[in-house]
Amino acid sequence: MGCPHTQRGLSVVLIALLVTTMPACTMFKTKEDPQVAALRRELRQIRMLHATTQETLQDVSGRLHALEAKVEGMGDTVEALARRPEPQPAVTHSNQVPPPSRVSHEPATTVARPEPPATKAARASAPKKPAQEVAVKKASASAKQFAKREYEKGYSAYVEHRYDVALTLFKNFLQRYPQDDLADNAQYWVGEIYYDLEDFPNAILAFKEVVTQYAEEDKAPDALLKIGYAYIALDDPTNARVFLKRVIKNYPFSKAESKARAKLKELENL
Repeated sequence: MGCPHTQRGLSVVLIALLVTTMPACTMFKTKEDPQVAALRRELRQIRMLHATTQETLQDVSGRLHALEAKVEGMGDTVEALARRPEPQPAVTHSNQVPPPSRVSHEPATTVARPEPPATKAARASAPKKPAQEVAVKKASASAKQFAKREYEKGYSAYVEHRYDVALTLFKNFLQRYPQDDLADNAQYWVGEIYYDLEDFPNAILAFKEVVTQYAEEDKAPDALLKIGYAYIALDDPTNARVFLKRVIKNYPFSKAESKARAKLKELENL
């Protein structure tokens, strides 16, 4: 065994060493590694950036919802406008006579007055005609003009006694424009051409076509009258009387009616 004094001395030395080293250990523990500090700073920045990003996303989401609501509202407005009936044009009566005071004091030339704002707004809000409808109307007007020119060519040839040319032109016109306003006239002149050529059977057929296809048009009474004349030319007074009486019955007060009555009197005197 060692000496008691020696052991006590060693204990004292150990305690002194512990006391001297404790502050150093304490200082080591409290001092932080620079890399760890940097990582913590980056972590804090990432958390702040994440929070800012979340706020931005919430703001963008709110704006998107607002835009969707606005678009839906615009869709409802468009549907309401589409279902709204078209404004009816004001009915004007051309046969109405203005009061005498206005007629007597109205100047020869009228000064253009500014259009009221309400009228301008109504005109601006009025629905425009579709382009397809406008194109169809233009094509129809162009076709009518062309048909009129074709008809006039045939009539000019008839007046000039170029019967073959006129007959061809009128028949072509009827094939191309059977529903035109001048179709009954064209068919009537076909009958007149045959009548002038003394081809009375074909004239009767052509005039009967006017009576059957265009009974409500202007040339129908004249065509019926000429059928009676053609039967007279064929020495068939019985059929002539039948068609002359039809003129009187179906078209009273017409010019053809007075001619039919006169022709019937002539037949009675034969």
